[in-house]
Amino acid sequence: MSTAELELEALAARLRACVAQGRYQQAQSALEEYGRALRNTAACLRPGDPRRPRLERESLRLIGETRLRVLAGRAHAGARLARLAQAPKLSRPYGEVPAPRRTTEWLA
Repeated sequence: MSTAELELEALAARLRACVAQGRYQQAQSALEEYGRALRNTAACLRPGDPRRPRLERESLRLIGETRLRVLAGRAHAGARLARLAQAPKLSRPYGEVPAPRRTTEWLA
């Protein structure tokens, strides 16, 4: 593997980590950086080089799995928000303190 291909692997790993952690702004910049590195690497290869189709397959697979993970993360977040919206309301707010009881009420 050349250094350019190793750099692509490192950028792909960074992209996967950002998406897995839900850091989508950083994932977007990592994807842009990966695209630039892929373009530079492909430009250095001769036409007919056997590494070209492999790079294309790997990049398409990375983009596809990244898309699926982002969609799954969005769906998960949407489901969590829907559950929060349906959560039962508390009988009294947190700041409200119950009235103190008298001793006779405790014995009954």
